[in-house]
Parts: sequence; structure tokens; C-alpha cells
Amino acid sequence: MPDQTSFGLIARSVVPESSAMPMLLLDPTLRIRGVNSAYERATLRPRDELVGELLFEAFPDNPDDPEACGTHNLGASLETVMRTGRSHDMWVQRYDVADPAQSGKFVPKVWGPRNSPVYDHGELVGIVHQVEELTDLQSTLSAMAHALEADDTLSPAEQLHVLAVFAAALPAERERLRALSAENEQLRQAVETRDIIGQAKGMVMERYGLSADAAFRLLVRLSQQSNTRVVEIARRLVEIDQPRDTAL
Repeated sequence: MPDQTSFGLIARSVVPESSAMPMLLLDPTLRIRGVNSAYERATLRPRDELVGELLFEAFPDNPDDPEACGTHNLGASLETVMRTGRSHDMWVQRYDVADPAQSGKFVPKVWGPRNSPVYDHGELVGIVHQVEELTDLQSTLSAMAHALEADDTLSPAEQLHVLAVFAAALPAERERLRALSAENEQLRQAVETRDIIGQAKGMVMERYGLSADAAFRLLVRLSQQSNTRVVEIARRLVEIDQPRDTAL
């Protein structure tokens, strides 16, 4: 078996640093021999902690998840690659990773893994493990559909286990959408307010020959005297000058 230096040379060609696809190189004992930056980012682990470690010691199943099957399924896929010498698509796999910010906690993750053999002078010397992180429900359902077309679909229990990642995220996603909607409404109101005040200011400037600053000060003074917001004063002036159409 090649030494780490040799694996380093192999890794530079089969696990390119420039690739946006998360990838790592395993030797036949499933020891990690090479990692690219995309894999570091996706798994929340620096390569210095990974290179030289056995795969399933570096990435164990989530002990708090009784349905976790990542190590079993990935192990079976890697064994298939070494036995057949051909690539194997796993399509969809839930495989949580340790949260570096909270000791003992895991971050739910869903992946689309592909495992491919690596040969050196005709000898199988390793496996490239590459993963596409599936971060939304639509892409996950699409991957499940491809698996079904390939007659390699997940069991009902595994499908529920995968979809639970997105079900758990729904409340947070709804809150994010509500916050985004509120922010957009505030922006719309701000634009409308600016436009209304701009129209009213232009009318005052034209009618009384005032500068822009003087016209705005006049609107502010009217607001203070009537205890009414400037935008409401402006809206009334615009409506007086441009009355709304009414039904005949």
C-alpha cells in the first residue's frame, strides 16, 4: 500500500483542491488520506483533524439518533466499490456530523454520495468519496426520484428519517420567511413614504416658489401644528391636487 506521501500525490489528482464538490480519498482500510477544502466546509472539520483518521472514527453515527444508519450504508457502498471495482451511487443518505460549536451535539445533514475506485498501475489503492450536500427539500426529493428510477430507492423508514431533517427546519424557515416578508413590507412603505413626500414637496416648491429644504420645513411645520405625520400631510396634499377617480 502506498505511504502517506504517495497518497498525497494521488490526492492532488483525484481530490482536487479547486473542486467545488466535497471529496476525500480513502485507502482500502478506510483511512482518510486526502481532503479538499469543500469537504472541510461541508463537514465542519479541518483536514488536519481528518487526514490519517479512520473514516468511521472521524465520522461516527449520531448517538442521539436511534435511526442513524450512515456508517452502515456508507460502509456497504464502500465494500461494493472494493469488491466490484466500479463506482457506486448512494443517491440520498442522512448522515449527521458533529457540531464543532457544541460538544456532543450533531448537525443534521443530508447528502448525495458517490464512491469511486482509484487505481495505481492497475492496483486498487483507494476510493474517492464525494458528496453533494442536499440543503433543501426540492433537491432531496429530486435525488429520491433519481434513486427510484435506478431501482435503488430508500426504505420507507429511511425516507422518513431523511425528510425529518427538513420537517424539523420548517418552523425556523417559516419564521425566516415571516421576517423577510415584514422587512419587505417595511421597505415598500419606506419607498411609498419617500415618493409621497417627494410629490408633495414638489407641489409646494412649484406653487410657492420655495426651495426643496424650505418646502420640506413647511410640511414639517404643518405636521407639528396639526399633530399629524408628515407623510399623511403629504398624502392629503397629493390627493387634493390629484383627486382619485370616482364611479359616475
